[in-house]
Amino acid sequence: MSESLAASVRGLRFEAFDDHMERLPGLGIREVIELSKARRMGLTEVFDLLSDTDFLVGDWHASWKLAHDTVQEVCFRHGLEGLPDVCAAAADVAACQGLARLFGSDVPIGTHLKLSEPWRFVMERHCMVSEPVEG
Repeated sequence: MSESLAASVRGLRFEAFDDHMERLPGLGIREVIELSKARRMGLTEVFDLLSDTDFLVGDWHASWKLAHDTVQEVCFRHGLEGLPDVCAAAADVAACQGLARLFGSDVPIGTHLKLSEPWRFVMERHCMVSEPVEG
């Protein structure tokens, strides 16, 4: 891969992560609760998963923390601080999705799917809830 092509792919990944970060502050209570129900991995599991790749902790931990902390702030803004497990689980899912977008095709497809799967579950449920029911 040429250097300019590699840089353009990196740029797209950073842009996808930035788009994800722009969306997080607007999460509603329902979305936060759904995210918490979809939790599959926390930080320990992410460490384990990425230990098989050539990514160093410094390559991804700041992004993880940024997404995680943003969702924690959303939880507090919605008055959910009395439900720390819910807040932490929702933040884990959002942080995993942020990493999936940041890494893109630089990680094996299995790793990408494990990071993305809970978020995809929530978005599918959200679409089912928000679509009008014909009857």
